[in-house]
Amino acid sequence: MKVLVYDFRWKNENACAIEGAGTSGNFENKFGRKPLAIGEKISLEICSPVRCAGSVENGIWKPCPKNSTGKPKCDYCRAIEGNFVFTAFDGFNESSLAPGDLEKISGTHVVYFALFEKNLVKIGVSKLERKIMRQLEQGSHATLFVAETPDGIAARQIESLVRKSGFADKIKSSEKQNFLRPEISADAAETELRQIFAEKKSALAESPHFENFLLPEPEFFCWENFYHTREISAAPHVVKLAENDWISGEIVAWKGSFVVIRTNFETGKNPPAAEFVAIDAKNLRGHEIEFDEKPAGLKMEAALQNSLF
Repeated sequence: MKVLVYDFRWKNENACAIEGAGTSGNFENKFGRKPLAIGEKISLEICSPVRCAGSVENGIWKPCPKNSTGKPKCDYCRAIEGNFVFTAFDGFNESSLAPGDLEKISGTHVVYFALFEKNLVKIGVSKLERKIMRQLEQGSHATLFVAETPDGIAARQIESLVRKSGFADKIKSSEKQNFLRPEISADAAETELRQIFAEKKSALAESPHFENFLLPEPEFFCWENFYHTREISAAPHVVKLAENDWISGEIVAWKGSFVVIRTNFETGKNPPAAEFVAIDAKNLRGHEIEFDEKPAGLKMEAALQNSLF
């Protein structure tokens, strides 16, 4: 059965899933989830060019009414979902908000600094109840939670003030893929995060009331045990699958949206060396994929595959 992929999501601290809708037979336009697990075998083949995977509104998935092609979510479906308040609202300018947007960011929020590798740190916000899940979704290596606010408006205002001081609030996937196994200890990560926070607090000087939201003792966490990346013996090759490409093997680790698959074992070595391949599962969005079992391995365009192995 082929599935049009809508998204890849962490479902809880120990499980991820591919979400999508069937494209034929009794499963056509039926939305569902394929759970993934560490140690589980997986085979997936890209069966189509990318097209809009539709929208989810009020928990209900709907196919794209325009049958748009070329990107995984068209502007029309993006507008239906109305995620501007989560992705672009700076906490100050409310002119682009739709009715009900502010309600989406009501309730207690946290402000954090997330480290992905030495000298690669961003600031971010999330709802209090999603403080852990948000870190796993984006693949943070370590995090320092520095503030707790009564709503998302104040949290985004703090984020915006720090960002305007010359600090990142986004890290691209193309950067994250280079640091699936960062070479920094938990102690060094904590030291760096606390130093950065001490420096960036000055960005709030003109709005001293924000200091009331700062935690008396910022909370530090290192997340690598959730990802299992220390359990793989070599840095994975990161590949981007295209139409007619496929990968098959055992899921051995994941981090953010990256899934690490052991495709096979190299022969003639003692002990045998495994081949680890990582894919950014977010790149599956908008493609039809098939999960029919295949032998362990990776099939891509010959020139690209040879350049990797």
